[in-house]
Amino acid sequence: MATGRHSSLIRDPGKPQRATPVELFYDLVFVFILARLAETLIEDLTLLGAYETLLLLLAIWWVWSYTNLATDTLDSRRPPVQLVVITIMLGSLLISTAVPEAFDGRALLFASAYVGIHLFRSIALAVILRDHRLRNRPLRGIFWFSLSGGLWFAGVFSPGLPRLLLWTAALGMDYLGPVLRWPTPRIGRSPAWEWNTAGEHLAERYRQFIIIALGETLVITARTVRRTDYGAGQVVAVLVSFATTVLLWWIYFYRAREKLGSAITGSADPARETKWAGYAHLIMVAGVVLTTVGDELIIRHPTEDTPEGWVGVIIGGPVLFLAGRTLLGHEVFVRVARPWLVGIAVLILMAPGMVFVPPLAVSVCVMLVLLGVVLADAIFLREPRETPGTG
Repeated sequence: MATGRHSSLIRDPGKPQRATPVELFYDLVFVFILARLAETLIEDLTLLGAYETLLLLLAIWWVWSYTNLATDTLDSRRPPVQLVVITIMLGSLLISTAVPEAFDGRALLFASAYVGIHLFRSIALAVILRDHRLRNRPLRGIFWFSLSGGLWFAGVFSPGLPRLLLWTAALGMDYLGPVLRWPTPRIGRSPAWEWNTAGEHLAERYRQFIIIALGETLVITARTVRRTDYGAGQVVAVLVSFATTVLLWWIYFYRAREKLGSAITGSADPARETKWAGYAHLIMVAGVVLTTVGDELIIRHPTEDTPEGWVGVIIGGPVLFLAGRTLLGHEVFVRVARPWLVGIAVLILMAPGMVFVPPLAVSVCVMLVLLGVVLADAIFLREPRETPGTG
């Protein structure tokens, strides 16, 4: 239990675990960030460009995830906590402006904002939790983010391939921390109970981020078609893109009875389920970003030739989304819908032949496979369900 004068800033586990307005306000920045990631990838649709975009997505996801864990611990209805979240929001906005040139002229801005957010958040938590049993958790964060921060800034002053390698190592260190339970001098590793999160709050935040990611896809679709001459190909492409986004939403939300929050809190190891839920949602968000890029390609060039890279994006997005949903089902709910696995297999098997048809035809095929997944899932799971999006 909390003690000390900062106890009022700590979330009461006995109260409703709902996201607060400041958290939703904070999420708005990520609509823009995800759009910038999609724009960055479409301008450099190469293996190197894809890898750089992946690194940026991993960094951005870590900012959001750790902030989410902070608001899972603190009561974000309290003004001091809201000030912390808004300050992180400002740093995230700076990150969004640096994304397109993060590996070029704005590397210092990106690294400074990224490292600064993590250290600021950890220091703020250390002050607030100094009289609480969780006081060591942010201290581990300060130690680990200081170590990785050195690699981030070393990369800033090492352009080209060295920057790419140093930033890869920095992200590897950031992601390795939870796996090793943040071993830190003098205070040791983090015990599992430190990460017994408010499951309902965490689940709601993940759902909201998926909505944000899918909403960003719709924004990019509308913006792209606005720049066209509204030809027949573009109109059909918009309809297909919209239908694909709706199908991805349905695949995520259809199994409303599978309550993520209760699955996490009711498990024998909530910290483990929290970790796997985060990885699964990261994969799904990566899939949505690729889907967004694919939508823009088919709207701009519906009937042109289809390079291999375009096929990889148009098909790879839904494949990643289904893979993330499958991982979530397997690791958290201990059940996997067979149609998801069949859908992944069909999409992968049909990919080689898609270079011989126009981008719009590729997208139509993907949409039909996703529709088949949705229909098969509805038939396979014959129990009465809630309306999608209500659980």
